[in-house]
Amino acid sequence: MRVVCVDDDGEALDSELRICRQHPDVDDAVGFTDARAALEWFDMDHAELLLLSADMPEPGGLALAAKLRTRYPKLAVIVLARDGRFALEAYRVHPFSYLVKPLSGEALDAELSALLLSRASVDVPRIFAQTFGDFAVTVNGRAIHFERAKSKELLALLIDRRGGEVTRRIAFTEMWEDREYDSRAQNYFNVIVNSLRETLRRHGVSEIFEMNGGYMRVRPELIDCDLYRYLRGDPDAMADFRGIYLYGYSWAMWSEGY
Repeated sequence: MRVVCVDDDGEALDSELRICRQHPDVDDAVGFTDARAALEWFDMDHAELLLLSADMPEPGGLALAAKLRTRYPKLAVIVLARDGRFALEAYRVHPFSYLVKPLSGEALDAELSALLLSRASVDVPRIFAQTFGDFAVTVNGRAIHFERAKSKELLALLIDRRGGEVTRRIAFTEMWEDREYDSRAQNYFNVIVNSLRETLRRHGVSEIFEMNGGYMRVRPELIDCDLYRYLRGDPDAMADFRGIYLYGYSWAMWSEGY
């Protein structure tokens, strides 16, 4: 689980980050003392839990939570405050819980255990990626419609890499073999990446895509894919392959030797 901590008190933020990073269920924790900076980070990356201070100057933590909950309904929010003054206001953003500062390891452990237990009981959407023949992705049997063909191609490229990290430059070079990766191309590629993220968010599967700095990847453990089945030796998948892989994508020819 990735956690984002937002607290304008630097010492409190350091403590919250340290407690989060020591927790066995937390893979990564990122901290911000400014709500605007946190909002900009979410434009480029994602997290499963937002841990924020309610008693921050404007724009406050609760305003940030309201914006992010609108964009990412699955984002869990834990509100921290020095006392209960913000409890009523906080519950307007539907937090998972409300804790009194300072955060302790025991309190975080109890909340994360409850959060993970609650999510384990929720049906996880089935994401299937078809790479044999034309590329297509479905969520619970319904096809994903991509606003931009290149955002669809980017997802195909990342699925082909099976969880391996890909830089923006490499992805661009693969998808546009005859174009230079100049500032104009970089700006356009940002549009492609954001379009893909928005499409996945709209279909409730944003968690399959990860960005870390300048690197991108998919999480193959969350995707059911004919290629992945084939590589595991699944007889049905091996029978389904007719020699055409990711039809229409020239870069895919290098992978047909699988």
